[in-house]
Amino acid sequence: MTNNSTDNATRLLEGAYAIRTSDDSIDYYREFADQYDRDYADRMGYVYPAMLAAIFKQYAGRKDSPIADIGCGTGLVADALQSVDQAGNFEIDGIDISPEMLDKAKSKNLYRNLYQADLTQTLDSLPMTYGSVVSAGTFTFGHLGPQLLPEILRLGRSDTLYCIGVNSMYYREQGFSKVLSSMVANGQIKPPATEVRKIYDLPNDNSSDNSHAADTATVLVYRQI
Repeated sequence: MTNNSTDNATRLLEGAYAIRTSDDSIDYYREFADQYDRDYADRMGYVYPAMLAAIFKQYAGRKDSPIADIGCGTGLVADALQSVDQAGNFEIDGIDISPEMLDKAKSKNLYRNLYQADLTQTLDSLPMTYGSVVSAGTFTFGHLGPQLLPEILRLGRSDTLYCIGVNSMYYREQGFSKVLSSMVANGQIKPPATEVRKIYDLPNDNSSDNSHAADTATVLVYRQI
């Protein structure tokens, strides 16, 4: 691996954690869309999409389609979902704020439909009949917060399955558990299950050049009422 690839991977990682606004996201992903899979996902051992897909498979059935992939990026989650869906039961739509990342996803022919949308503004342009809603890497610093959890219920129907990954530090700092408890109390969702998993398949020591090698995601799994 070249030093240039290492530098690019580090820039991608630190740039993602530095995002604060929707405009920041658009600018960031415009610059790095072409390099994202190679210089970030591959170089950094980014196993988050595959991990989320494996958890989703444990809970999902044939009725839990179509799937909305929130923050789909270049299509890493859809690729992982297809790998675990050997029977081909699921149709997947991708939603992302970045047109450049959506272009990369489109080239892979993984999605039924792709939608450019800023979910912090409105969901009105999106279908509201999904059987599942999934997300890996989008509920994190500078991206989507806990206030979006009740909002994205609009994307589903009764008994829709949600499999939402949240950066674990962000989960604790932003009060996700309080929002989830409120949603349960309000009769919006069934009590969630949580799974904590590593985001990167890298050693947690000085042999890794990833300062976030020990980062985990808290995956929330629940059904809409």
